[in-house]
Amino acid sequence: MAKTKVKKIERDENGLISNVTYIFNEDGMIDWRAMIKTEHLVANRDRTSENDVTKLSDSQLIILLGGIKELAQIRGYTNLKYEVVSPSPEYVVATCSIDWIPNYETEGRPVTFSAIGDASPNNTKSFAKYFLGPIAENRAFV
Repeated sequence: MAKTKVKKIERDENGLISNVTYIFNEDGMIDWRAMIKTEHLVANRDRTSENDVTKLSDSQLIILLGGIKELAQIRGYTNLKYEVVSPSPEYVVATCSIDWIPNYETEGRPVTFSAIGDASPNNTKSFAKYFLGPIAENRAFV
């Protein structure tokens, strides 16, 4: 059995991964939208009939969960925490807090971001109605 080679992530003095090609805006900040691989983007069928995601504006795109997770890994974090509550059998609320590592965009300071997501039979469709906890959790993360 072949041994898998582990790739160590090394960041430079700006908090950026050394072997990642970053795309920047004119103001010198990272263009995080441009960093999302096209396989993690799909057209929002409620807003466009175009299939080529490279031709679409941000408002016409949906970023798949895998794309958000990949961006979080590139950005770098030290802690990701969920709090999930179910005030009733058909309603779940999740809070996701992420402690981002310091980088030049945050002037070298650590930053925490927190958001909530919820799920109920009224705001889910299809199979998702049976997985309210994970749906709320994913919504909070995104």
